[in-house]
Amino acid sequence: MASDINMDTAAGKAGKAGFVAQMLSGHSAVGLAVGALMYILCLSGTLMVFHEEFARWEQPEVPEFAGSAAPAAVARAAEEGLARTDDVPHHYYVSLPHASMPRLGVSLDGEASWYADADGNLTTPVHHPWTEFLEGLHYYLHLPTTLGLTVVGILGAMLVGLVISGLLAHPRIFRDAFAMRLKGNKQLAEADLHNRLSVWGAPFHILVALTGAAIGLASVLSYFAATTYLDGDMEGFYEPVFGSDPAENMTPAPMPDVAAAMGNFSTAHEGLTPTYIIMHEPGTLGQSAFILAQHPARLIYGDNYYFDGAGNLTGTLGHADGPAGQQIIASAYTVHFGSFGGLPVKIIYGILGLAISIVSATGVNIWLIKRREKGRPAPRLELAWAATIWGTPLALAFCMVLPSVLAVEGTLLNAMFWLCLLVLVSISFAFTDRAAFSRLLRGVTGLMIIAAVLIKWGTYMGEVNSPVAVALNVVFLGAALAFLWAGWPVRARAQMVASAAE
Repeated sequence: MASDINMDTAAGKAGKAGFVAQMLSGHSAVGLAVGALMYILCLSGTLMVFHEEFARWEQPEVPEFAGSAAPAAVARAAEEGLARTDDVPHHYYVSLPHASMPRLGVSLDGEASWYADADGNLTTPVHHPWTEFLEGLHYYLHLPTTLGLTVVGILGAMLVGLVISGLLAHPRIFRDAFAMRLKGNKQLAEADLHNRLSVWGAPFHILVALTGAAIGLASVLSYFAATTYLDGDMEGFYEPVFGSDPAENMTPAPMPDVAAAMGNFSTAHEGLTPTYIIMHEPGTLGQSAFILAQHPARLIYGDNYYFDGAGNLTGTLGHADGPAGQQIIASAYTVHFGSFGGLPVKIIYGILGLAISIVSATGVNIWLIKRREKGRPAPRLELAWAATIWGTPLALAFCMVLPSVLAVEGTLLNAMFWLCLLVLVSISFAFTDRAAFSRLLRGVTGLMIIAAVLIKWGTYMGEVNSPVAVALNVVFLGAALAFLWAGWPVRARAQMVASAAE
């Protein structure tokens, strides 16, 4: 009887231990999933800094402007674009040439868009599926808009907490700011890389995470604030910051005089750079229009300069000289993406963004190494994490090729990215050597990038009007060679031989 009780007790303990192990495994998997989303968000954000350059690379044949476009050409493009629809667009955008995007174009509510030549004639439809895919990945993780922004905002808030808690948890982190032990003990190497990049980039990491959280959670916070205080009036909530549209009146009327407005603007504000003309329900009595202009040496994304039907300037929104809170909100986007100082600032943001991506990756690496050294290895999680770290660049490169080869774009392209990652994580369990699997993914990524460049070069050979497109091809090829070098098995064997000799 006693032996039966002991056996039952032992079985119960074994069952409990098994249940706890399952729960710990599930907890680890959830932590890995959050870490994966954080890494994908950081890496895609690093690439998003150069979204304008990527758009120019995807359509290198589009004419580019050395300076500003002539007012008459802008007016012609605006009129021709509006004539291509039978409906009155709620918002109508005319993008003006500027340093980061020296192209003239029009967009009907973001649904149909065309580029224009120097005379204002609409030519090529806007078509950059990979850049749009990248924007959807970083802004929403390809989730429905509000849900995606909320998830991204929460991840941004978590990143703020991780950066601050990481600094507080390491009292010697600043004293050891230049200690780099990259050879020898794997855990020390990962920890030093993680901690050094965390310290050097801490101000940038906090700033980007805070602005990302603010942008992501703004829609949720505004919904609750408008519901609580303004009876659900979302437009009324945003009006103090972004202005409001006039009362609707769909009676037909002439479109505003765009050429006159641009002439008046350049005379009155010679030092400012106009980037967009935005019209609300153009061609009606209820229309409104303004020029969005950048201010040099300011962090605000721009200010609105309103004009009437005759092209006379009638006032500004006030981002440039309004209340401090309004200016801070108007600066969040430019601070988050580094779009306030030209290419040098973008390059700095790219380097620091790559650093925070490495920090995200090494943080989980350290956790997995500690598990292994404590006698609780998780080989499947290690392989899944390797598939995530090196599979994400591979999936991004794969999605660069698909639009050109199979005309895959939009929602299908988004799905192919996640499907590619899922397949890579699934097949990782068939491997036993994590290092070999990682090298394989790096090598395939390099080949995929080369394929994307060669296809683009072959498609537009002799039609390239964008010097940025040529420069990006060189950068992409350099990145491809780096991936191939990192994945080269001969180099890995040489390292093993050298380690054995030591």
